[in-house]
Amino acid sequence: MSGPGEQIRRRIEDLLFERPPTPVRLTVAGLLLLAGIGLAALIWWPSGGSDPSRLPFVTVPPVTTTQPVEVVVHIAGAVVRPGLYVRPANDRLADLLAAAGGVVEGGRPDLLNLAARLRDGTRIWVPSDSEMTDPGPIEDGSTAPAMVDVNRATVAELESLPGVGPSLAAAIVRHRDRMGSFDSLDGLLDVPGIGPAKLAGLLDRVVL
Repeated sequence: MSGPGEQIRRRIEDLLFERPPTPVRLTVAGLLLLAGIGLAALIWWPSGGSDPSRLPFVTVPPVTTTQPVEVVVHIAGAVVRPGLYVRPANDRLADLLAAAGGVVEGGRPDLLNLAARLRDGTRIWVPSDSEMTDPGPIEDGSTAPAMVDVNRATVAELESLPGVGPSLAAAIVRHRDRMGSFDSLDGLLDVPGIGPAKLAGLLDRVVL
């Protein structure tokens, strides 16, 4: 099946070559030739707008969020095996406690959110009846100050506590010898020279 261009070409040949040319036929042939040129221009000349089929195809990669596969956490306090652990990223605190061998006698895991997810680079302190407050990590690698048992410490050991001199240390021992062991740390308020402010400064260094 011939297209419009082919039909115009044949018509021009018929007018020019198959019959004797006359001025009328030459004029018609010229008009047909111009029409053919115009038709070709409409078909092949690029339009003013962009042809979507000729635009470059760009692939946009999907946006993804990379989740860590493992986390590194430090567990300390009242556990059987404190230390650094590498755990799956979807583990809960209960899983970490199990990996650390569970809690020691007197441990208080009930004070923690055992359902909490582990977070990379965190330190978890497991409290106990004798040590409820995390003394905190020692950043410079030095030794953490020793906890002092006020029911067993000597005068010299009590003097290592902040704000406790020889006289106050001796007063603590005399009160202990006279009244018996302290039932709670608040009992230190009965010692002459120890008030609420002084006791607050001792709480993170003394145990029963």
